[in-house]
Amino acid sequence: MTRRIFSFLTIAILFCGCLALPLAAQQFDEKMWGKNTSGVELVTHEDPRQHTASGTVLMYNLLGKGFPADKTYDLWFWIPGKKPGKAIAGVSFDKRGVLVCSGKPGSCQGSGLDDPINIKTTAVLGEPKRFGVVSTDGGVAGFAEAVPFPIEASDKNCKLSVVRQSALADVVAVRASGFTPYEMLTVKTNLNPDDSIHSPTASADGTWQAMIGTKIPGQSSGVANIQASGHGCSVSVSFAWGEGTAKQQ
Repeated sequence: MTRRIFSFLTIAILFCGCLALPLAAQQFDEKMWGKNTSGVELVTHEDPRQHTASGTVLMYNLLGKGFPADKTYDLWFWIPGKKPGKAIAGVSFDKRGVLVCSGKPGSCQGSGLDDPINIKTTAVLGEPKRFGVVSTDGGVAGFAEAVPFPIEASDKNCKLSVVRQSALADVVAVRASGFTPYEMLTVKTNLNPDDSIHSPTASADGTWQAMIGTKIPGQSSGVANIQASGHGCSVSVSFAWGEGTAKQQ
């Protein structure tokens, strides 16, 4: 079966076979992103990667559980440094839970009935692929994220990862896990040449996360180092930010 495909690159967005939507229809409250409706689950399924001369081509399908069948849904994406945008209106889930264009009245049209929606994309290091399926009345929503080329490190049971929140990684989400619940951590950041030390407390599940700005005034690029240490482990990552770092993997 020929399947419907829409593609987006790290910054530029290209929709194949989809109608352009008015700006008002593309707006979404960023503060609500990631807050799944109770009982709703959305996950990504990645097909085998294709390695080409220009970079790695990724293909995803979205799988949903708990989405009421009597509602109409839209597919949303959120690219770092951009606003959330609507990709396809009138999506639904088939009996397997796969996101499709059903071809029914009021739904998006594919190459046939219940045509799976394939998401074809590329990615840079530490870039999240963020998807949302939201009912047109806003009452039901599910969100999923994949980081195909993570910036991460581990030590014993502890793990530290960095996810881009901007195209050039001058703002990143830092996520740590595997620490003792409620223990005081030592978090060191080196943004070359500045160092800073913080002492946050791990949450009840032994995790900690924060948003960190890496940009240094007067510099267009640099290298950031972040280390998180607890009683039983210490883990650190280094990554480049700024101009020239948004290279497809």
